[in-house]
Amino acid sequence: MKLKSKYEKALYVAGLLLLLYCSTGAVAQTGELVINVKGKGADVSSSMYGIFFEEINHAGDGGLYGELIKNRSFEELEMPSGYTAKGDRLIPVQVENHITGKIVDYYSQWTTEPVPGWSLNVDSSVAEMKLTKENPRYETAPNNLKISIADASKSVLLINGGYWGMGIRRDEKYNLRVIIKASAKYKVEVTAKLLSQDGTELARAPLTGLKANNKWNQYNATLLAKAHNPKAKLALEFKGEGTVYLDYVSLFPEKTFHNRENGFRNDVANMLAGLKPGFVRWPGGCVVEGATTHNRFEWKKTLGDPAARSGEYSLWGYRNTYGFGYYEFLQFCEDTGAGAMFVTSVGIGCQFRMGDACSVEKIEYYLDDCLDAIEYALGDKNTEWGAKRAAAGHPKPFPLKYIEIGNENWGDEYDKRFDMFYAAIKKKYPQLILISNHGTGGTGKIAKTDMIDPHWYVNPDFFFENAKLFDNYSRGNHTVYVGEYASNNGVGTGNMNAALSEAAFLTGMERNSDLVKMASYAPLIENSNKRDWSVNLIWLNSDQVMGRSSYYVQKMFAENKPSYNLKTNVTEGARSSQDFEAGSVGLGTYSTQAEYKDIRIIQGDKSISLDVSEFKGKKGNWNTENGVLIQTSSEANTQGIFNGFKGKDYTLEFKARKTGGNEGFLVYFAISDEGKGFAINVGGWNNTSTAIQKASGEWLSDVISKKNHSIETNKWYDMKLIVKSDEAILYMDGKQVIASRNISAPKQFYAAGYDEASGEVIVKVVNSSNLPYDLNIKLDGATGIKNTGKIISMKANNEKEENSFENPMKISPKEEVYNFPGNDFLYSFAPYSFTIVRMKADK
Repeated sequence: MKLKSKYEKALYVAGLLLLLYCSTGAVAQTGELVINVKGKGADVSSSMYGIFFEEINHAGDGGLYGELIKNRSFEELEMPSGYTAKGDRLIPVQVENHITGKIVDYYSQWTTEPVPGWSLNVDSSVAEMKLTKENPRYETAPNNLKISIADASKSVLLINGGYWGMGIRRDEKYNLRVIIKASAKYKVEVTAKLLSQDGTELARAPLTGLKANNKWNQYNATLLAKAHNPKAKLALEFKGEGTVYLDYVSLFPEKTFHNRENGFRNDVANMLAGLKPGFVRWPGGCVVEGATTHNRFEWKKTLGDPAARSGEYSLWGYRNTYGFGYYEFLQFCEDTGAGAMFVTSVGIGCQFRMGDACSVEKIEYYLDDCLDAIEYALGDKNTEWGAKRAAAGHPKPFPLKYIEIGNENWGDEYDKRFDMFYAAIKKKYPQLILISNHGTGGTGKIAKTDMIDPHWYVNPDFFFENAKLFDNYSRGNHTVYVGEYASNNGVGTGNMNAALSEAAFLTGMERNSDLVKMASYAPLIENSNKRDWSVNLIWLNSDQVMGRSSYYVQKMFAENKPSYNLKTNVTEGARSSQDFEAGSVGLGTYSTQAEYKDIRIIQGDKSISLDVSEFKGKKGNWNTENGVLIQTSSEANTQGIFNGFKGKDYTLEFKARKTGGNEGFLVYFAISDEGKGFAINVGGWNNTSTAIQKASGEWLSDVISKKNHSIETNKWYDMKLIVKSDEAILYMDGKQVIASRNISAPKQFYAAGYDEASGEVIVKVVNSSNLPYDLNIKLDGATGIKNTGKIISMKANNEKEENSFENPMKISPKEEVYNFPGNDFLYSFAPYSFTIVRMKADK
């Protein structure tokens, strides 16, 4: 829409207001965004938007990795050391959690298939197969398949259906590699076939020159598909009686990403490359640590011939072949121009699972292993591990830039190990950026870190309400890498509301680019046949790959990243106050130990004592003693809820004492059954402030009101929280500390920057409302703009709409040439939309 004058804009706004009022009874939303074109803000890092890969949801095997055969090395039933199987459950070795000293009741999925992925087309009277470790070809991958054929009159087919079918495409070639040992009594004749799901032959190739000499021999063949089929399978046809052993059967498309041997599925890799990643984080995620340290990810086992790689049973319930290994990761980073981020284990098992820790004496082993990984990527070819890289075909160093020390570890033991790793790595590789697992709640007892890595898996409200989270975050000690974030709660399998909330959060990250240097959505990929995590960025099956609306949010931010931010001033319509919903009350702490007693609710003329036996601790280390509720953990955002009360318009009274730690009390109120509500953070921000914030589960979000305030250790305070219809007031020892009304959340979000390469102002606007948003955009300080520019926008009809395999581009960006009337204009942003405005501007 082109509006040439302020008079026309005024008429337009008045008309739109009248139209909306008459048709919906709603008041149109309006605002003004003034952008100071000469007001240079923080540079936006070239690495700002990247990708995080973890082997979850068959993201690699059966996903990005090009291998079409499932269980190609017959290692699928190998268990980690000390693990046992009971039916369809895999039980870890029983180890104590290093913090609690307890053994966790944990298990993962296990298969009951005798030979996963493989079947014979005949009954046992004709031929039998079984797994064996007789005279293995590779000691590192010892299992092989023994096929005994008793009846030569029938054709014996060994069949593999791949990962829920093989997406075979017409006129494309597929490279087969087979390692076979045949007995001297066997008349050798083997033919490879590609078959459709109904048995129609799509391709065939004999394995020529086969030898029946009781020795392992490798054979290669190329199959040319004559038809397209998304559910194809490979069959090896055996003719003759006798015994045959198979050690390895591999099938790859000839066309892989950048034509790499042992490479990636081309369509999936191109989806990742389309995100223009500034970095790639690998290999995880929880697989780094393992459910216990016995099945942690071991990078050295991922090197060399794929047929010799052992693989490892992953805590996500299937075996990681290690086909997508360290070399392949580094090569992909080079191919896409991304910086490589390697995540190393510090010898602590996943703390959300068993949480064991290696002995103090063995920490050095893990540190040396990390230093070896760095040397493999960066070392001169005269070094031990640099020489191994050169021998693999890459004499020059790879673009390794970041090391994350541990994954989602916490506590004193982690802090001690982090300091050891940090000092040793910085001494040898001072150019590397080192990242800790700490979040925004503090860095514990570590001496120093370059970056922290907070993770957020939340509902959309959290991101909407936290778009300004980093605006007031302290600077100077470290920068921030938001390594895992997603709106994955209450969003179906990933709807537009999720995407818009993430876009809102990203505007806050980009706006605070002096602090936030990198961000990556997680998880990245799912095979739709094996969803281990509820919401993921990219979906695929054997034949298709598609991005959710969240994928296009990431893509739009990456493709429209400015060189630096511009200073802005936003004028929005007033937000209304609203009543607190009836809810529960609770208590907690933030990096602090505390005690609570004499807890009661006063409602009208009733006084209700809240028995500590009705308190349900959700996070933290809670216990009771003589009616006193005690919390002894140093974790951030500990929380518990009283089950004995749910209501509105009440007063909560109790006594509270801080017994140790860096911050203070958390008082939760108006908490819904879903865990959403409010909290008063008493003595937060390193015991400098008290604030009223929104809460979602354990997460604290939007600061509604904040005051300078601190509390003392070992002093009992008389606490009184008055919750009225739309107002909350906190008193301590009879003095009012803080009060605030419940104000509605914002619906629109912004970021503005300048692209030096193109000379363009880039404006990002999120409208999460169900109404159009009329924004007057003014470029202050621009000496002139080129009238022709671009509008890039994605929108939906409602917040619950999603992309699908049937309609993969339903919610995706559309670009249009746009004629701007000048440096002061009105634009109407559609409901449920994320829009980028690009216009040339002289400064």
